[in-house]
Amino acid sequence: MRRELILAAATLGGILLAMPAMGGTPVRPADEAAGADAAPDTAADEAKHGVSGGQGVQDTREVEASPEDASPGEDRAWTVAVLSDFNGAYGSTEYGDEVHRAVAWLSEDVRPDVVISPGDMVAGQRGGLDHRAMWASFHEVVTRPLARAGIPFAISPGNHDASGSPAFWEERVHFAREWQDRAPAVEMVETSGFPFYYAFKVGPALFVALDATTVGPIDEAQRLWLEAVLKAHSELPTKIVFGHLPLHPVAQSKEDETLADEALEALLLRHEVDLYVAGHHHAYYPGKRGELGLLHSACIGAGPRKLLGEERVSDRSVALVRYGAEGLRSVEAYRGEGFEEVVPREELPRSVGEGRRKIWRDDVQPDEAEGQAERRVWGGLEGGA
Repeated sequence: MRRELILAAATLGGILLAMPAMGGTPVRPADEAAGADAAPDTAADEAKHGVSGGQGVQDTREVEASPEDASPGEDRAWTVAVLSDFNGAYGSTEYGDEVHRAVAWLSEDVRPDVVISPGDMVAGQRGGLDHRAMWASFHEVVTRPLARAGIPFAISPGNHDASGSPAFWEERVHFAREWQDRAPAVEMVETSGFPFYYAFKVGPALFVALDATTVGPIDEAQRLWLEAVLKAHSELPTKIVFGHLPLHPVAQSKEDETLADEALEALLLRHEVDLYVAGHHHAYYPGKRGELGLLHSACIGAGPRKLLGEERVSDRSVALVRYGAEGLRSVEAYRGEGFEEVVPREELPRSVGEGRRKIWRDDVQPDEAEGQAERRVWGGLEGGA
């Protein structure tokens, strides 16, 4: 029976799900959640703790708020942790010590309100791999420990999880199967594209996960969807969008692997998004372009890289973003054996990149000449589509 269900999911729903519909955004058949083979290792304890089990893409039910959430107050702070790029060698079912230690640190010490990941949780994007085994290992090492700790875990796809390239449509089928019953236990506000793109709230913040796994701009349908979500929740003081590829390059050897999406950047600026969180480049850099914050996540798995123009390899780290009723408060990354050391801004270059793709460190004010040129760039972007 399992074989027939898997074949049915692949033939009836897989191609539509995985092939780029309007440029990469998946279209998931309405009956797929009911008809596809459920993820074999979905545990009941996930549903009881940090995962809202069984949520289909049309379910927008609210999670009951805690007393703290109901009456936030000015002193209430929310914390979101960012874990990115866990994967190792192609097909690997093992995770490095840093991944295990990071999950333990978050579960036992930090206990954030939510953990988000901009992707690359498994080591796919190659034929002949055992995707069931890779995802089973990831759930054992990451998903279930966070769920047992009662910490919601919200993901977006990476190119090694569910690339939007037509060649890897089967990996998108696997991705959908693994996550369709593992929606985070948060207040979901838009789930028509879940688990590839969706939106939710945690306290006074809106979070939007994007399907951003391929080089070049996201498709128009997803951009219009994003704009509608941002408009519908414009009253929230903090807005965080996350996706795998960054808008602009920050790491050596990855200069051409970005979204380079002026329309998306203009949209984020126009709707006063506080932070766009990305992975893929495996180098930590807390940047800004105009009023838009850009958090480039370090990897927690294999292959840390050097920032552009730098000789030092970026440390593996975990980022913590804190916000309150008034808006975003801080962005810091933590490194070391027990993640006890804050990565100091002074270790990072004042800026990376050049010209229209230049990114300033988020605590730096450009000098007057550069500031004038920058304002002309932002003026052009904000007036764009």
